[in-house]
Amino acid sequence: MVTRDDRIWRHNPNSSPALIPTPGGMYHRHSPYNEPLQAGGPHHTTIIHSSIKPVPDSEIYKVGIYGWRKRLLYVFILFLTLIIVLDIVLTIWIMVVLNFTPNGMGALKISNDNIRVTGKTKFEKPVQFSQISTENNEALTLESSLGVTLNAHNLSGDTTASLDLNTNGKVSATCERFEIFDRNNKMLFFADSNEVGLKLDSLRILDDGGSVFEGAIQTSLLRPEIDNNLSLESPTRSVKINAGQDIEILSNAGEFSLNTLLDINFNTKQGEIHFNGNNIFMSGLERSHGRGNPQYQLCMCQNGKLFMASDNADCRADKNICN
Repeated sequence: MVTRDDRIWRHNPNSSPALIPTPGGMYHRHSPYNEPLQAGGPHHTTIIHSSIKPVPDSEIYKVGIYGWRKRLLYVFILFLTLIIVLDIVLTIWIMVVLNFTPNGMGALKISNDNIRVTGKTKFEKPVQFSQISTENNEALTLESSLGVTLNAHNLSGDTTASLDLNTNGKVSATCERFEIFDRNNKMLFFADSNEVGLKLDSLRILDDGGSVFEGAIQTSLLRPEIDNNLSLESPTRSVKINAGQDIEILSNAGEFSLNTLLDINFNTKQGEIHFNGNNIFMSGLERSHGRGNPQYQLCMCQNGKLFMASDNADCRADKNICN
């Protein structure tokens, strides 16, 4: 018997022995390759006593989770699994209710170049679009209980034009120049800070009481509708018609009436006043009974020129008067 401290053992030169502890604190050698011993061959076993005491099980550190920690971990994993399953179920339910499809969600259809909404759409915050359009057989409606405002901005972010539809029934347009075009891109109406213009073949005002203008009117032609009379009237003030050159009042198929409460004056500074007609009447004149101061006679030349003559003279005129 040899002790461990002596470190003396025998071995087979043809094998690589290893020390294996025995339950009694002894060691014996064994081949690491567990090669079977040949029959009749030499076999050597060396037993070595050890003074090291075996380590009790209570002092061995066990790797892993045991006890209440293990049960708590299982409960947490179970709880987390239930939450995941519930989340998946709610997600599927929301997708079914909102009708999620690869092309969009319910009435909202998303494509590569547009977004299509079927039905009414409500926006609670400002939105920006480059173009809004509808189907060919549908109208576009913008509705708001607090009014509708459309603004246009420049590159600097300043508002250049705006259109306000107020709840009090007032429509306001703010811009430098307001223009209206027809389908052929022909301008019909424009308004700016200097003037307001209408480019129409005819302006038709549908009003039984007539049209009221506070300022001056400048036009080249005044013409009524078919089968209607043209009337220029000023109930409380006078009517003035001014022109730089000629003023023509034509009635091709009817009468021309000039009615006034006070005087009618025809004044010309350098020209003449002509009354051309087959019959010229002056009715309603007062008649004289031949008493009082003598009066003049109203005479007329062959060319239609009027002149005065004395009451006792013939209505004859020399060449200087009738030329």
